[in-house]
Amino acid sequence: MAGMNHKVAEIAIREKFYIPMDIKTRALQESPFDELLILATCNRTEIYVASDRPLCERDLVQYVCGLVHQDYGSYASYFYYKEGDDVARHVMNVCAGLDSVAMGEDQILHQIGRAYETAHQLHGTGIVLNKLFQETIHTTKRIKTETNLSKLSCNIPFLAMKQVQKTFGDLENKTVYIVGLGEMGSLMLKYVQENTTHIYASSKTFANAQKFADVLTPVPFEDRYKVLSDCDVVILCSACQEPIVTRDEFVRALKDAAPLSLSSPRPVVSEVEPRRGSPLAKTSSSENEPQRLVIDLGSPRNAEPSIGDLPNVQYVCVDDLEKIVSENRRLRMAELDAAQKILQEGLEEFLSWFRMDEVAKGIHVLADKMVKTAGEESGKLLASLPNLDEASAKKIAMMYERFAKKMANDFLYKVKDSNSPEDVKVFLKCLEANL
Repeated sequence: MAGMNHKVAEIAIREKFYIPMDIKTRALQESPFDELLILATCNRTEIYVASDRPLCERDLVQYVCGLVHQDYGSYASYFYYKEGDDVARHVMNVCAGLDSVAMGEDQILHQIGRAYETAHQLHGTGIVLNKLFQETIHTTKRIKTETNLSKLSCNIPFLAMKQVQKTFGDLENKTVYIVGLGEMGSLMLKYVQENTTHIYASSKTFANAQKFADVLTPVPFEDRYKVLSDCDVVILCSACQEPIVTRDEFVRALKDAAPLSLSSPRPVVSEVEPRRGSPLAKTSSSENEPQRLVIDLGSPRNAEPSIGDLPNVQYVCVDDLEKIVSENRRLRMAELDAAQKILQEGLEEFLSWFRMDEVAKGIHVLADKMVKTAGEESGKLLASLPNLDEASAKKIAMMYERFAKKMANDFLYKVKDSNSPEDVKVFLKCLEANL
């Protein structure tokens, strides 16, 4: 694998290597490798490869540079490269949030899950990467449920909310505007809702913003400057290749902004009436308090950073949030040992499988599939028996699992012991086509 993250490259470099979905899709469909998975988030861009032919660091880094049309010689030093066991160790640490800006954050698990799902659906992954990422996701879920790491989770939206509270303190009479309602924006909205009811939001697709009309006032994306110039807090988390908030347009919007009152908000959107109880309200600021806080969670950045040079405007990007992470890390140290123990168990499970021969790997995959199918079937049965007591339900689930394991032993492992590898491969191929 090869990649760059927030530890080795600042956001100005990382945003040059953001891989949009259309490029990612084409890359997976036309992959030059046996197996390929692409992970692209605001804090990292990484590719994972499995190949029968020898590959070196230059091969992978040049490939990434080619995807985003950047010069290899100018940016190669920002990449890290891992191979063999170190790849599995790295991705498990990443997925568990142990390599994140906010250690233990949950969001990276979902991002890796989506990256794996996309690669799998487009036939980018095969037997090796499938097993690696399935084991990685399973191990991370164990860490989330068996330790308190997730209970102390401080993902990027949480850190952004911390910054808002540090700047303004009480948000009761402050107005917040969120641009972008994808996963990041939706998480941000949850934190904002806990602190104020004066919320406006935009999405490039207006219907997405309208879905949240019960808790905020939707604003068409093209009307964003009419709103952000009047809000105390602007949170940008939209997927874009070019800034959606420029310094010149922001300055123009500030000049055009009219004074607001608590009782009569300025009509910024003709299509949507402001939600009752959520006025665009401005309150006076002390000399030490910026009138507007702009938090840019996008990568590439959603705003031109130079807006932070404007009077009474504070601009904060993803990299700035690292400065308030130290307390989160301190709280998590007590849980880190337990998380590392579970991670090591998952790592050893994958590596023991990886070191098997090809036939054994195929058998192991099919055996897992049989057990998983048995679990799904027992779940369907139990769903049809809502009045069944818990003890009986566990016995039924256990019976299905034991039966699946016995079938796997009789029809997979015993077959391997008494037949040639070639015959076993044919047998496994027939089974796989029907399972």
